[in-house]
Amino acid sequence: MSSGKLDDPAKENAEAYLVRSVVSDGKVDVALLGGTGIATLYAVYHYLNKACGCGFYWDGDHVPYRESLPVQGLRLSAQPHFSERMCMNLTHYWYYTPWWEWADWKGYIDWALKARFNILSLWDTPGEDVAWRKVWKRLGVEVTDNSYSGPPYGIFAPLKYGVRPPLSESWREGQSALNKRIIEYARDRGMRSLSPAVSGIVPPQYVSAHPEARTFELSWERLPKQKYLHPLSLEYHDVGKAFLEEYNSLYGTDHLYWLENYLECDVEGPNEIQQEVRREIGGANFKIVDEVDPQGIGFYTAWTFLDKPQYWTPQLIRESLERMPTERVRVLDQWAETVPEFKRTDYFYGRPWHFGVVYSFGGITNLHGNMALIEKKFHRIVDDPHTKRCVGFYPNEETIHHNYFYYDFLCHLGWNPSEVALRSFTHDYARERYGEKAAPSMIEALGQLLASVYGSDDLTVPQYWFRPGTAMENYVFHVANRRAFILPLRKALEQALSAAPILSTNPLYLHDLNDISRQYLAELFNAHLVGIRESEAALDKVAFEHEAGLLEALMDSLETLLSHDDYYWLSPVIRKARRLPGAPTDVDIRARDILTLWADVIRDYASRDYYELVQGYYHPRVTTYIQALRDALAVEQCMIFNPIQLEEKYDAIERKWVQEGFPLVDRQPDPRQVIRTVQSILVKFAPAEEV
Repeated sequence: MSSGKLDDPAKENAEAYLVRSVVSDGKVDVALLGGTGIATLYAVYHYLNKACGCGFYWDGDHVPYRESLPVQGLRLSAQPHFSERMCMNLTHYWYYTPWWEWADWKGYIDWALKARFNILSLWDTPGEDVAWRKVWKRLGVEVTDNSYSGPPYGIFAPLKYGVRPPLSESWREGQSALNKRIIEYARDRGMRSLSPAVSGIVPPQYVSAHPEARTFELSWERLPKQKYLHPLSLEYHDVGKAFLEEYNSLYGTDHLYWLENYLECDVEGPNEIQQEVRREIGGANFKIVDEVDPQGIGFYTAWTFLDKPQYWTPQLIRESLERMPTERVRVLDQWAETVPEFKRTDYFYGRPWHFGVVYSFGGITNLHGNMALIEKKFHRIVDDPHTKRCVGFYPNEETIHHNYFYYDFLCHLGWNPSEVALRSFTHDYARERYGEKAAPSMIEALGQLLASVYGSDDLTVPQYWFRPGTAMENYVFHVANRRAFILPLRKALEQALSAAPILSTNPLYLHDLNDISRQYLAELFNAHLVGIRESEAALDKVAFEHEAGLLEALMDSLETLLSHDDYYWLSPVIRKARRLPGAPTDVDIRARDILTLWADVIRDYASRDYYELVQGYYHPRVTTYIQALRDALAVEQCMIFNPIQLEEKYDAIERKWVQEGFPLVDRQPDPRQVIRTVQSILVKFAPAEEV
């Protein structure tokens, strides 16, 4: 730098970086330099990515073979538009991470660093349970293991007590040790993490010991009401301060803290209580943060504003924000790409805020997302002169490890929208995920996806995920003709198959082939589900049996696809869960329940394609529905005569799968078989114009 060969990237931005070819004493070197340590790490990954053709994704890395590493003519640089880039949603602690071992966590953090995130959101981490245990003992309250909710339910504050107990000491200690390792690993690499919010929930034993404490009731969904300390009470302050002291003592601090505001929960009581506790909770939580850590920065979610708009008027939002210092709190507009609260609140009245994207809710794991539209929305944020205080990007998706094309693009936009464009990104993605030779074919395949599932706001999901023909069914088409997606998906498969001779040993390609094929099957299933209803309503037995046979064959093919690759099996997840320290004796049931019945609260919310789940849960429900239609047709009824009986049959299938489970798959998978299966699917099932 002193010779003028390199400029210090820190002059531009603390996380700016560069990659340069530098000649020194007649030798060409490569300089990788960031404004900070984490930025230098980004520079290394950027070099591997753009100069060497490596790709880094949720489902693994693509590292091409090279004779040598490029050193000549390198002139790469980048800097973030959003200074704070946070990953991870609290729902991951229901659907994924409760059964993760250290290797899974390490892989996730490594991916986050490669994707240039710098904050790890440990919202309601299981590591807090040990801290709470210490708090209650410190305050002279003995809380039994049977009072705590058992894993994985109790991660969300309103579920902390009484939902499927117990929570054993060995589980708490094991999760605490894991939490410490997670935080230290991320911290050593320059990534910060958040300490949990002080919710105010208290166990029944505390309420009994302190009847004088000012409390109110709060509930979520259909679960029992819970007691919370009033945010203006001395007890809330004392309990909350004790918690943050214990938590920081266990795990240290990066001076970032979640602030409570009750999210989707219902505050019980008259409107005066509703207004008061919502107005005061953020400020009361921040007061504790400030006492424990004068350098602390609070993170305050706007999710509750859009979820409970009947209470969170612009005036109440403003009053709640005024209870916290402007420069030490970030407001997270968590669904800003769809429901922009920053518009309703005049850009949060001048406070720093994050642009949030909820790409996928708990069960939306099929191929979806309008990539061109999300690109436009990011550019509107960059170009809008009123968004200068938008300092962060927060993709708080509820599901992970799917839709790699969309999500990688989202991560690039979340770094700096000015450094990426969809067309050039698509070409780079094909090269970095599949390699130079296969890139042309895969660019064509990606183009077909952009013309269909990645070019629409439609969120219709596979209808076999829900109870067919009942009030629980979520069968809504948001576009005029969803069938129009079928032919582009078929063409995408044909293009992708043309690269099979080159990519048959590339696991990322095999994942994508599996995913596109399952989307093709799902679109056909949805179309033929309409067909079987129409034929039954018309009392056309021949057409009905034709449609019934197609639906069964589609489900069979879906099972076959999933059977090839243990990436899509639930068995490895359950084996991991069993190995965790202090795992409950019924951990298998818990792992199955959270994806299906969800403690009888939100059934099928977390639906997805696991081999065992499709085979033993979704497919039998489809077969049962077809038979119910067939029985009605036999007596020439154009509707199911006894829907309650059908619901009872569904209930029996579901509970049997959750309670009794299935033999864990122990054979050696062969993901390469997906190529032959996809070829067979294209022969077996009609092209779009024949549907």
